[in-house]
Amino acid sequence: MMIAACAFMLAGCDKENDDAQSPGKDMDVAIEVTSASGDSAAIIGKINQFREHAGNPLNSTPITNGGRREINWDGVPADFTSPKAFPATFFNATEKDAPDGRKRGLIYQPANTSLLVSETNFAEIDTTFKSQFKAFSKAKLFSPKGTNVSEIIFMLPGTNTPAYVTSFGVIFADVDHAESTYIDAYQDDKLLGRYKASVANKGFSFVGLHTHKYKITRIKITSGNTALAPNIQDGPQKDLVVLDDLIYSEPVALKK
Repeated sequence: MMIAACAFMLAGCDKENDDAQSPGKDMDVAIEVTSASGDSAAIIGKINQFREHAGNPLNSTPITNGGRREINWDGVPADFTSPKAFPATFFNATEKDAPDGRKRGLIYQPANTSLLVSETNFAEIDTTFKSQFKAFSKAKLFSPKGTNVSEIIFMLPGTNTPAYVTSFGVIFADVDHAESTYIDAYQDDKLLGRYKASVANKGFSFVGLHTHKYKITRIKITSGNTALAPNIQDGPQKDLVVLDDLIYSEPVALKK
């Protein structure tokens, strides 16, 4: 397997697509990007580096100052595992008696969006996916249903208070095309940049963003160029990609 790993770099360093990476002239150095691709051993160093930027410790209770949050899907119960739908608000429960593990301040939108978490590498959709995808943190993976695009907003964990983060990272599985998979980061409605995942055929690609200047309020993730579906397979024109871990700084309440 060819392993490609990029060092911690500034967003403005990608000269192949300046418009996508740097929508504002003064934004080039405002968002730092950690990028890596290959097998799990090849990317873990960069992921750990990004964790340091996102913050320590790894928080497990709602409304904490500093630190970071992580989602790896593996604790999702059978009631919300594919082919059953995964709720968009699963990781921001606001009920008092809800487990703290579900109060992580991350919500998918719109509220009725269709999402899936699979423990079989999505073999329930097509049996060929069993060998195509693999989980970075065993053993569940995530994908939007019927589309290759998913959107995230942030809340103060365990509440309905809108929030922002200063770091956000995601691990993709099986990126085959250099232009197919990327993150769009927003501050409110303002696009801060588009950040592409490196190719890693049947491996992992990590993209992490960190800023001291901006408040990231929304993330739009494009995973591959084709939605998962029966009898749809990777090829010269189609790139099927799924997601594993999400890593982000502790959400902070937006000032009214």
